[in-house]
Amino acid sequence: MKNFQVLVGFLLLGVMSLQLNASLPNIFLLILIGLIAIAVLRLMPIVSAFIFGFVWASMFAMHIQHNQLHPSLEGEPLLLAGQVVGLPIQQQYATSFLFKVDRSVSPMDLEKLPKMLKLNWYGRSNKVRAGEKWQLLVKLKRPHGAYNPHGFDYEKWLFQQHISATGYVKKSIENNRLNVASAINISAWRESFRSHLETLLSDSSYLPIVKALVIGDKSDIKPAQWAVFRKTGTSHLIAISGLHIGLVGALVFGLVRWLLLGIGRVSHWAVPVAVISSVLIASFYASLAGFLIPTQRALIMLCVVMGGVYWQRHMTPFHAVSVALFFVLIIDPISTFSPGFWLSFAAVIIILYGTSKGSDAQSFIRQLVKVQWFVSIGLLPFVVYFFQHVSVVSPIANIIVVPLVSFIVVPLLIIGLLAGVLSQPAEVYIFSLLDKVFDLFWWYLETLAALPFAQWLMPNTTFWACGLAFLGFALLFLSEKGRRKWLALALLIPMMLPLHQESLPNKAFNLTLLDVGQGLSVVVRTAEHTLVFDTGAKYSDKSDYASTVILPYLRGEGVKKLDTLIISHADNDHAGGAETLLSQIPVGGVFSSVPYTFESVDVKQCVAGKQWEWDGVRFEFIHPSKYRIFKGNNASCVLRVESIYGSALLPGDIEKNAEQSLIRYSPNKLKSDVLIAPHHGSLTSSTEAFIAAVNPQSVLFPVGYKNRFNFPKQDVVERYKAKNIGYYDSATHGALSIVFDGSGQSQVTSYRELSKNYWNWTK
Repeated sequence: MKNFQVLVGFLLLGVMSLQLNASLPNIFLLILIGLIAIAVLRLMPIVSAFIFGFVWASMFAMHIQHNQLHPSLEGEPLLLAGQVVGLPIQQQYATSFLFKVDRSVSPMDLEKLPKMLKLNWYGRSNKVRAGEKWQLLVKLKRPHGAYNPHGFDYEKWLFQQHISATGYVKKSIENNRLNVASAINISAWRESFRSHLETLLSDSSYLPIVKALVIGDKSDIKPAQWAVFRKTGTSHLIAISGLHIGLVGALVFGLVRWLLLGIGRVSHWAVPVAVISSVLIASFYASLAGFLIPTQRALIMLCVVMGGVYWQRHMTPFHAVSVALFFVLIIDPISTFSPGFWLSFAAVIIILYGTSKGSDAQSFIRQLVKVQWFVSIGLLPFVVYFFQHVSVVSPIANIIVVPLVSFIVVPLLIIGLLAGVLSQPAEVYIFSLLDKVFDLFWWYLETLAALPFAQWLMPNTTFWACGLAFLGFALLFLSEKGRRKWLALALLIPMMLPLHQESLPNKAFNLTLLDVGQGLSVVVRTAEHTLVFDTGAKYSDKSDYASTVILPYLRGEGVKKLDTLIISHADNDHAGGAETLLSQIPVGGVFSSVPYTFESVDVKQCVAGKQWEWDGVRFEFIHPSKYRIFKGNNASCVLRVESIYGSALLPGDIEKNAEQSLIRYSPNKLKSDVLIAPHHGSLTSSTEAFIAAVNPQSVLFPVGYKNRFNFPKQDVVERYKAKNIGYYDSATHGALSIVFDGSGQSQVTSYRELSKNYWNWTK
């Protein structure tokens, strides 16, 4: 048994080692080392397990990469037939859904056919349902996302989800529903459950949480609700977790066995039927959540345990975990990308350890408190690594809500839905009772989340530092000797320290153009101060670039407050994330060309001539004038940043009229080493006269990948190239950073080139 657990551990290490590679290995090299692994299997089984893990993960990743959209098909109208997979999500302006391609109606090479698409169908009248088969005219692009330091790696997520391309459905008479969903389609059942719950709980504020618990649909949970779960460390509760799967399986097994044992003629079938019933019902429940990693792990463990019961074989809990880990790695080795993989397996191992250390004499409450303490401490390294924050109140929250959800909420949900088959009034009564339970549940969590010390923001750290911390906690729990405990505490230190950030000397500054798609956000940092110029777009009611890109970047860089926020003008792609930024981080002062759009914040008008100095770096607005002649794009705040080491010009979305005004009235203030391209490189900006007046060494284009405006326009790029100006764009290079510190000619650093991974897009 122990040998098997060791081998699975080395298999996991082999799978993980692939993530250290910037590119996938050659197939012939994989075949060679695979043969070596077979040759040394008897002599060095752990080495073979490690190699098999690496080879299997590599081949799996190659398969995903091979299925991705061919570059020649990007932007081309394609008529495809396939099936809607999972639950479509109705957003404010579009329906978002996964589409599994069966065939191409358009003539094309089958080798180039993408397999799984993530599509948006704009408009609210498009009734796409789970499990249906459709013929759709689509425009696609390769998996691509904003790429920034410390930010969410969307391309990694797409790769892990096996998504071949993203795109949208074009308006066309050729868009036709081919077939309705099959009666046995799980996704269709999930959607039916969702519709039923939406009707049943239409007036309940807890509907999004109930949908998450019943069918694993978390799409409607509000940002404020997420904040409460995050601050209390209870996010794991709003999913069909492994604990719920195990609970359902155990309840079904016990109930069926008890019923059959009471019937003399079939009592000898009690155990086999109970085992089969337990596995089938648990499998159905897991399928409602789409077989996410925690449910995969729990279902496999349940099958192993039930197999032991059926064949009367003793199965230790740790062996069941090892078998579950083995099958998850074989089924999908790329699942190791997911935080859920690590949190799920680590939690189970910690719980098993905690329960194994208890004595029979210990009370249930004491055992529960001890296990909760172990879980909260043991998972800390993973939580810090993946989320950079720790809930201080998590143990207090979970000690109440875990039993409440597991033994009251989830059983009531299941009983209520089953009761609905027989009696609708009974279902309504049970769910009204459930609403009162949720009132208590939510009051408790909100009270804890409101405490000023509820959440502790942590510095960014490395995987290795968190690995050492996990080892430290293991030693702390396992060791009874004081000397080993001191060693355990020493292993925690690297996780608590922030990653080394190069400090800027006086008179130096760092300019970073963040990759926020078709929008703009620039961060300027001096030795002691930070400024943000624009905040990117708000792309839904629940998310914006401030929350997904800007805040993670600032926190990762150790910035705890903003000295100044500038909103150049009111367009969504520049101002969409302003409210989020103002609510999530202290801001010293705000400037904008449209101060009247901010109701609850004191915002000053950006006016030409306004200037200040931080740490030897000078900041000055050179547009618009106090007379406010221009409107819209041309009224954008234009900021110039200068030190003895260099200068940068941030012109927002000004166009040729404002450019001409600047050339006429402020010709001596335009010369800069770095220029953020006006209006994303549109044809209405970057006139030759303006380029000549600025005369930059480098120009940075803030643009989205394959954006619908085709920015930057090729004619504009050619104007810069004609003057031998280095040009970069955020779609191709990700975040772009320049340090003006006197160390020589300021070089533009591309985050995409600096941080290459095999799953990331390359031009």
